[in-house]
Amino acid sequence: MIQGNGFSIKESKFDYFFGRVTSNPSNQKRSLQNLEDLKKLGIDEARGGREQLMKVFQDGLNSAEVKRITTEYGTIIVKKVEVASVESKGAIEISYFYPGSNLSAVPEVSSIIPKIYC
Repeated sequence: MIQGNGFSIKESKFDYFFGRVTSNPSNQKRSLQNLEDLKKLGIDEARGGREQLMKVFQDGLNSAEVKRITTEYGTIIVKKVEVASVESKGAIEISYFYPGSNLSAVPEVSSIIPKIYC
């Protein structure tokens, strides 16, 4: 587990974000789509992409809430951070998971959805 500033994230999540997941065709397709979209937003693992994402995750803690989902396991709060590069403008929706719905706990980044506007 990697500890960020105000959040944590599993190391394996970066495999999913940067196109290295091959567990099944659906996951592989989504992983490759993440890779492509992040590159369009100027986030390339070979050029400091992990560090850029960690900064986006930190910024997301103070950004607007998009939606909230509560299950028997905890609460997921989705927040959106605007991102722009020379090539594209867009945003990354970040899901922060709070185990047991304890909103004062340090959340875990559970997923991202990059969105390309143009």
